[in-house]
Amino acid sequence: MNRRRQILRVAGGLGLASLPLCGLAQVWPTKPVRLIVPSAAGSPWDPVARHLADRLSKVFGQAFVVENRSGGTGLVGMDQVAKSADGHTVGVMFMPHAVLPSLVPKMPFDTLKDLLPISQTQWTYNVLVIRNSVQMKDMDGLIAFAKGNPGKLIYSSGGSGSPAHLMGEYFKQLTNTFILHVPYRGPVAALQDLVGEQVDMMFASLASALPHIKSGRLHPIAVTASERLDVLPNVPTFAQVGYPQFDVRDWAGLVGPASLTAANAERLNIEVVKALSEVGLDQKFAQMGVYLQTSTASAFGELVRREIPKWSEVVRRANIKME
Repeated sequence: MNRRRQILRVAGGLGLASLPLCGLAQVWPTKPVRLIVPSAAGSPWDPVARHLADRLSKVFGQAFVVENRSGGTGLVGMDQVAKSADGHTVGVMFMPHAVLPSLVPKMPFDTLKDLLPISQTQWTYNVLVIRNSVQMKDMDGLIAFAKGNPGKLIYSSGGSGSPAHLMGEYFKQLTNTFILHVPYRGPVAALQDLVGEQVDMMFASLASALPHIKSGRLHPIAVTASERLDVLPNVPTFAQVGYPQFDVRDWAGLVGPASLTAANAERLNIEVVKALSEVGLDQKFAQMGVYLQTSTASAFGELVRREIPKWSEVVRRANIKME
């Protein structure tokens, strides 16, 4: 107690008596913070990550530096976050990270124990798009061709276990069709080859596909949302074309390693919510196909906990393997 009183007297003399005692020991961050996006540059998670990096740098007085670390359907980048020992690395977690525990026999980290949730940041809808030279321009025509020509259609994805892969296999189950799957090293490369007409179709994120749809290079068939989207008012939902099970949303959020203290995670949560609540920002990102969504740290953690067993069942039924 005497030691504590001495510290408080010194703090009072410096004008710091109102600060919590833990604030005297350290101020976070003490150096630049890495913000890892576990996908290639240009992915659906980049715009929000870069917006946050800009805002958080200004608030905390240290640079938040975005680093793209692709590979392993998000495994490589998230592994770096989980194993950061100095508490100065955060990362973007997205839906595939809830699938990986079911696909990777020996995960290099424990998704629930080694990562600390900070806040959800967004929802991202998906859209089934086809290359323009394909003659089928609606769902009925696409399914009829797939059934009449097993194996002739090819769909791309950002890798085994990626959202596009899971939705592709689920689509095949629902429609009783056989469509070949070609996995790529990330969704950007998968979409590039679709635009280049090396493959026929893809369940792409709306954020990535929207520019190509607007330019006329890709044709949309349906969106995985409960109602039509303002940015694609003429494109039906999967429910409207007879497949209500495809009300699917990708999610993403910010997480830190276990070395990030709960107090600093809470500080980050507060600033992330502020940064994504700026007036007019939601409309700006919606035009890019990204729908902002923040949460408490505990709510985001609960979302991840629910997603892991849900996608585990999808993987089991589809017999999806890492390729």
